[in-house]
Amino acid sequence: MRYQNVYIESLSYVIPSLEVRTVDIEHELRSLYARLGMKPGWLQAVTGIRARRFWEPHLRPSDVATRAAEKALAQSGVSRSEVQSIVSCSVCKDYIEPSVAAFVHGNLNLSTRCTNYDMGNACLGFLTGMMNIADQIELGKIDVGLVVSGESAREPSEATIARLKEPSAGMKEFKDNLATLTLGSAGVAMVLVSKKRAKKGHRILGGIARAATEWSGLCVGTSTKMTTDPARLLSEGVKLAGQTWNDVQSVVPLRPHQTDEYALHQVGRANHDAVIRALRIPPNKAVRLYIDHGNVGSCGVPLSLAALIERNRIQKGSRIGLMGIGSGLNVMMLGVEW
Repeated sequence: MRYQNVYIESLSYVIPSLEVRTVDIEHELRSLYARLGMKPGWLQAVTGIRARRFWEPHLRPSDVATRAAEKALAQSGVSRSEVQSIVSCSVCKDYIEPSVAAFVHGNLNLSTRCTNYDMGNACLGFLTGMMNIADQIELGKIDVGLVVSGESAREPSEATIARLKEPSAGMKEFKDNLATLTLGSAGVAMVLVSKKRAKKGHRILGGIARAATEWSGLCVGTSTKMTTDPARLLSEGVKLAGQTWNDVQSVVPLRPHQTDEYALHQVGRANHDAVIRALRIPPNKAVRLYIDHGNVGSCGVPLSLAALIERNRIQKGSRIGLMGIGSGLNVMMLGVEW
């Protein structure tokens, strides 16, 4: 899909103040490590994650998504009454129903004419939401839309650590639950507008999605755990990313000589290195946030984009590639001209 009329007006995020270090998690699992003959430091060495962050127990996904949305609206100069559609894209939910978007809509006191709904697509949720709002703007249905996500790793992480502390836990349980120990928390929000409303000129050029759903069982998550086949998930995900990389060039040229920076989904060292190696992306063009934030689910790509902006790595006219691999398996790639 190519876009001519869709612009990013603002992007904001919030992160928790409580830092949980990998060394602290390993200390909790010292009995398991002893049974398996593992040395402290293994988890950080393999994942590259030094720390992740947890929200206070009382905060819900809608609460942190609301905080991010309030910042994004303030930065954009768009009034709440002008927002015509809001989509929430987080993996984490307050409840099965109603939608997280309904709570955020109410918290922000948006117009009764503003549509609100959730879109779930694992770690690609935010990119999916961006494309959904972009489609509405490109078709002339709306002029202003809001995309939000609020992810919280506390519940699944603490439940997983408790399971792995059981005397019966062994190597299989550790391997199956390894991905849960990489999870972090964040909230993000983005205001998208039509060309006639845009003041900052950050245009979404277009993008594509590709699927390999025969591998949908490689990463399965619930509110208390995420079970994965790490090696197969990585190999099949990178394979699909390579196919998508070839296809996207006909929509938005994103080769390294055409692109200034890449905002990738943040999973861990192995995933990051495998993706940039497969796509031949120069390592210095892809910021690494997983080191101090872990895998923040659907917040990963927009948080990476925000980091590039804050670090002045993006200038007017810069081209940025937004890319992610999500359980399903699915891959999405978008191009933005700043």
